[in-house]
Amino acid sequence: MKLLISAYACGPNVGSEHSVGWNWATEAHRQGHQVWVLAASVHRAAIEKACHDDPSLAGIHWTFPEIGWWRLQPKVEPVWERTYNLLWQRAAVRHAARLQSQVGFDAVHHLTWGGIRAPTFLGSLGVPLIIGPIGGGETCPAPLRDGFGLRSKITEWVRSASNATITLNPVVRGGLTKAAAIFVKTPDTRRLLTGAMQRKAVTFFELGLHATQIGTPRALRRSPPRLLFAGRLLYWKGAHIALRAFAALRQSVPDAQLTIVGKGPERDRLKADAQALRLGDSVTFVPWLPQQELFGLYASHDLFVFPSLHDSSGTVVVEALSRGMPVICLDLGGPGQIVAAGSGIAVATAGRDTDAVAAAMASEMAQLFAAPERLVALSEGAIARARDFLLSDRVAQFYGMVEQQVRRVPRAEPQRPDRQADLGATLRPPPASLPEAG
Repeated sequence: MKLLISAYACGPNVGSEHSVGWNWATEAHRQGHQVWVLAASVHRAAIEKACHDDPSLAGIHWTFPEIGWWRLQPKVEPVWERTYNLLWQRAAVRHAARLQSQVGFDAVHHLTWGGIRAPTFLGSLGVPLIIGPIGGGETCPAPLRDGFGLRSKITEWVRSASNATITLNPVVRGGLTKAAAIFVKTPDTRRLLTGAMQRKAVTFFELGLHATQIGTPRALRRSPPRLLFAGRLLYWKGAHIALRAFAALRQSVPDAQLTIVGKGPERDRLKADAQALRLGDSVTFVPWLPQQELFGLYASHDLFVFPSLHDSSGTVVVEALSRGMPVICLDLGGPGQIVAAGSGIAVATAGRDTDAVAAAMASEMAQLFAAPERLVALSEGAIARARDFLLSDRVAQFYGMVEQQVRRVPRAEPQRPDRQADLGATLRPPPASLPEAG
C-alpha cells in the first residue's frame, strides 16, 4: 500500500510514543509498503541520522510540518505541547493534501499521539483514514482514589468527566466519525465511542518488540527477592501502592528489596511514604535511566511490580516480560490484559480500596517467593507472552486488516483542509464490525 503515516511523536532510541511512531513507520517500510511519514521536527536530526546509518531505511519519505511562528528546538518538546500538537495537526493537513495530490495514497494512518483526546483532521483528504491504536478511556476505580492527594483526586474527577463526554468534543469527534477504522488499545476506550464508532473499532495493542529484544527464561535463584518498579512517578502509576504492598511483604520476607526507577511530581511524596513505612535502605530510588541500563535492572531483579491504575498499554510491562521477568500488576487497563495467565499475576481490584489492594498484592508476592520454582515457571511464561508482541507480526497483522478495510470504503472527494467545516465530513462506515485482535 501507499501509506501516509501521521506520527507527531516519532524518534529512534527515545521510548514511549516516539518509539511507536518510529518502530511502526520503519517496520511498515521493511514489509514492503510505500511509506510517507508526517512527524514533528523535534527529533528530525536523529531520524535523518538513523536513516543515513541504516541503508534498509532508504526510501521512507519523511516530512516535518512546522508552525512558522512557533519553532521547536532540537530534542526539546514544547512546553504547551497539547496546544502545539493541535496546531501541528492543522499544519500536517496542508502538507498531507499536497502529498495526496502527488502520490494518491491508499490509506492515511493517524498513529501518534495514540490517545483518544488527540485530534486528527486527516479525514478531509478523501482517503480512508485509519486511527490508532488509541487509548485513554481507562479510569481509576473510585475506591482506589483514596490513596490520592486532593489535587490528584480533582484531576482524576476531571479526567473521568472528560472521558464521559469525549465524543461530544467536536475537535475529537470529527476524526473519529470520518475514520474508516478505529483501533483501540483496551475495551475501556472502545466503550467511550458511539455505537457507530464501535462498529468500526477493533482492540489492538501498539506495543512491539524486535526478535533480538527477547531473552531467555531464568534459572532458579536463591538470593533475597528483588522487586522493581519503573515508570513516571505520577499519581496514577501506582508507585504508592507498590510501596504499601512492599511494606506488607517485608513482614513475611524481611530481606526483600525494592528499586523504584523514575522521576516525576510524586517523587518527594513517595520518599516520605517510604520513610513513614520505616522501609529504610530496603527501598532504592533511582532517577530515570536509558533503556539499555534499565534492561540491566530487569536482569538483576526477580519481579516487576506495576500497579498502574489506568495505563492504556504498558511498554515497560512488555519489556520486563521480554527479559523473562514475571510481572505483578492490577487487573486494570492495558497491563491487566498484557499479563496473561502464566506470565505473571493480575491482582483483582473490584470493591477494594488502596490498602486492600496492597494487602492482596503482598499476599500474592509472599506466596510467589515461598515457591521459587513458580518464579521459574512464570519466567518461561513471560518469554512466551513476549513473543506475542513481535513487532513484525503485529505490524503485518495490523496493516493486513487495514488493507481489508480500505477495499470496503468508497473514496470521498477531498475537502479543503483549511476550512473548519472539514471537521464534520463523514466516510461511510463499514458494513459490519471489524474482528477483535489481541
